Amino acid sequence: MTSNYYNDPEFSYPKYWQGRRYEHAAEVMAICRLLDKHHFIAGLDIGGGYGRLAPTLLKFCDQLTLVEPSSKQRRLAPKGIKIVAGTSDSTGLPDSSFDLVSIIRVLHHLPNPQPTFKEIHRLLKPGGFLLIEFANSNNFKARITGRRRASNIRRGSIPFVNHHPQSILKALSLCGFTPIKTLSVSNFRSPIFKKIIPLPILLILESISQFLISSFYFGPSIFVLAAKT
Repeated sequence: MTSNYYNDPEFSYPKYWQGRRYEHAAEVMAICRLLDKHHFIAGLDIGGGYGRLAPTLLKFCDQLTLVEPSSKQRRLAPKGIKIVAGTSDSTGLPDSSFDLVSIIRVLHHLPNPQPTFKEIHRLLKPGGFLLIEFANSNNFKARITGRRRASNIRRGSIPFVNHHPQSILKALSLCGFTPIKTLSVSNFRSPIFKKIIPLPILLILESISQFLISSFYFGPSIFVLAAKT
């Protein structure tokens, strides 16, 4: 189970992110762009781990709830937010109780995201927004190398799934969501680029490219803001 993987005492999720400053900053940039000029009373972050993105989401939400299946990650989460044990397709939270639901770095553990999208649709108030991120199986590197791997199994039988953008858009539509904006994120996520290009310059390039090449689904990570219909 995914929670067992993230409960592993030998695995440190905060340490995992220490070497990924570019990826973290690129994701924060994408969230701020997509939620720009929006303000929400109640936000929910599903699978938010130890609360890595909580400070960013709190810029747009008066209250934030974090749903996380891993007890270890819940213990690491910051104070000031409500923390709930639950899974992406079974949160145990009331109907129509949130204005915004985010689910970032989670769909790559879900071979079939539709049960999760249905749960989120139930949780959102009318007119609410869904912010998702998914690993892109049709990214530029995969296209030029011909390596469009859909999924693989990692340590502890944890699934890691790269989704095709069209399959995600179809699943969103079937579950009652209309995409509003899309961004291509972490477009320069390459060990070579990160080694030879200073982080500030990488982030300038990232800022320029996120919207510019979003329609091509260029990057390894795709962010979508969708509305409950």
